[in-house]
Amino acid sequence: MAVTSIWPIKGRLDKVLNYARNPEKSTEGGYEELASLQTIGNVVEYAADDMKTERRSFVTGINCQEETAAVQFSRTKKLWGKTGGRVCYHGYQSFKANEVTAETAHEIGVKLAQELWGDRFEVLVATHCNTGHYHNHFVINSVSFADGKKFYNSREDYAHMRETSDRLCREYRISVIEKPKDKSKSYAEWKAEQDDRPTLRGTIRQDIDAAILSSTSQRAFINALAAKGYEFKFTGEGGKPLKYPGLKPPGAKGFFRFNKLGQGYSLEDIEARLTGKYTRSTPYPKKEREEVRQERKANQPPYARRVSGLRALYLRYCYELHIIVKHPASAKRVSIFMREDLAKLSRLDAQTRFLANQGIETGEQLSGHRAKAKKEIAALLEERQALNRDIRRLFRDGDEVGTTPLIERRMLINARLKELRKEVTLCDSIAERSAETREELERFIEEQEIEERRNEKNELLR
Repeated sequence: MAVTSIWPIKGRLDKVLNYARNPEKSTEGGYEELASLQTIGNVVEYAADDMKTERRSFVTGINCQEETAAVQFSRTKKLWGKTGGRVCYHGYQSFKANEVTAETAHEIGVKLAQELWGDRFEVLVATHCNTGHYHNHFVINSVSFADGKKFYNSREDYAHMRETSDRLCREYRISVIEKPKDKSKSYAEWKAEQDDRPTLRGTIRQDIDAAILSSTSQRAFINALAAKGYEFKFTGEGGKPLKYPGLKPPGAKGFFRFNKLGQGYSLEDIEARLTGKYTRSTPYPKKEREEVRQERKANQPPYARRVSGLRALYLRYCYELHIIVKHPASAKRVSIFMREDLAKLSRLDAQTRFLANQGIETGEQLSGHRAKAKKEIAALLEERQALNRDIRRLFRDGDEVGTTPLIERRMLINARLKELRKEVTLCDSIAERSAETREELERFIEEQEIEERRNEKNELLR
């Protein structure tokens, strides 16, 4: 059984040689210590430490030499002008105790690295033998020596790494985890939660929690959500029960599966939570209700606190005629439409600032700005391609000094390309949102005209 993981490393490159020449700086540590290593040299030296690899008998460099791996990593970054940000990636492959020998573990690690990254990246593979189980470390350069592109470890890439590791383990007759449990969130949802911004899935979970608190049966639970505008899908064509039922909040484009909302929100979990309750509860916390009551009491007008006689009778009739509306018994909740807008607030803010800064007021101006940006992007890409050819030629000729102004110019081009691509993305999102708003406005006007014609007809009949 092999467990895999990979994470990025950030830091500075000026300490690489010092760490590489001083292997005594690497000390024993656990997984947390590995994740805290912040320089290429530190990571490389830790992975190839003499004591952990039995005097480096199980260290292999792919597209690089073991002794000069850190220097080669740095040279590749300088060649392509990408020396900042994430300087390398640290991978991990651990085997079950007493399942493999050190030679087999290292052989599997080299094959895995060669298959995944050997065609584009420099990789150092080291097998550690100092714990109760053998495990491989992979130090991967963050910049490709082949095309200068950054290493990008998406969820699909990590899944491919895990699948390749499992396949190699099967070839060597090593056990694998057949169905690993993946409970990770999407990056967008995680980022929104980190920034304390609402998410649509989080809103659905809050509404489900409130409905469970106010219900004692599944029917009451469904009715509570239906009263908020939710739709449900339990059966498919022909009335056949769906394997994965779903629900759709008001204003959403599609249905959300219950089993994808997180732990405790599948239909089985919801039913268990309902059957565990025997009394109907208030859907909002007691502390929140008390805060609302105190605030309402503090803001109550003086004449409404102690009234009697004719004034009390007058207020009574005002309540009966709905001139004065009584306060609700529980705290008002923000509608799901407003909560969805809050989740998109940062994007709407960026679009609004862009339109104001560029002075764009019409659709024609927006299209013209987008076309101008695309044209500039094409010209900069051609210039950068020519610069890359000149830089490679000068490096081959040994003239590293001559590459300095070219590399600086390329860095400026990369920064400008980033700005232009962001502007193009904003233009596309603004155009898309404008089209949706126009359709909604036309639909609203049409509904208003139909309502006016119906009222005129009723007036004539009266």
